[in-house]
Amino acid sequence: MQDLKEYEWDERPVHDVSLDTYHIGVFEVTNEEYNHYLVSQMPSRLHQKIDSQINFEQLKTKKQYSHILDSLLSNKHPAEDITWHDAIDYCNWLSKQHGFQPVYQRNGDEVTAEWRADGYRLPSEAEWEYAARGGGKKVRFGNGKDIADPKEISFDAPDYIPKPYAITGSRRYSSVPVGSLNSPNDLGLHDMSGNVEEWCWDIYESYPEYPVTQPIGPDKGPGRVMRGGSYDSFASSCRVANRFGMSPDSKAGLRLARSVN
Repeated sequence: MQDLKEYEWDERPVHDVSLDTYHIGVFEVTNEEYNHYLVSQMPSRLHQKIDSQINFEQLKTKKQYSHILDSLLSNKHPAEDITWHDAIDYCNWLSKQHGFQPVYQRNGDEVTAEWRADGYRLPSEAEWEYAARGGGKKVRFGNGKDIADPKEISFDAPDYIPKPYAITGSRRYSSVPVGSLNSPNDLGLHDMSGNVEEWCWDIYESYPEYPVTQPIGPDKGPGRVMRGGSYDSFASSCRVANRFGMSPDSKAGLRLARSVN
């Protein structure tokens, strides 16, 4: 059982949420997957991820830079340098690749969503938390456990940040390949706590004090929601209840969702 004293102010009040059926990714989107999108945006987008010492002007054909692409596309670590708008664009691109109706309509930084579309999208914050809780269960971490173990969750666990719900004594300086810790929750989802922070659709705001159905956040606001914590987060930030409101220009990872019509 969770201790209410550990909660941050924006994690309350506890309130009932009803959700429609949806799909959500077993793993975070990997560099391998995201780089396929960057390749499609050649040369400008891929250039951002290649060492600045490489003279891109000399790479005139796919054959000439295939060895670079091979190294980029083999990476099973989660992508973590994605802005919120990048995540939206990736979802639309992937939807088109699979013949699905894109969810998002974008005009500059203004984004609207067609929730009945069958394409890929970001989960709402409520969908993310329900999934992280293994189907809405009262658990502290996204692998269905109440103790954070660095062997099971990719987080930063130094001795000088002791918590009664975390095993400390190890530091983590980078992400791990998705699913490699082999600690899924009851829904079979991996890395819902730690590894990389994940973008949600919602604009960040305080929780309501009344029951809500299919919440998707307010229409306007300065920050978008990130959830899950990361490899350089302490255990407290990896709790499934923990939430952050960040500028859409911040960098994080993502996990795909789709509506079920």
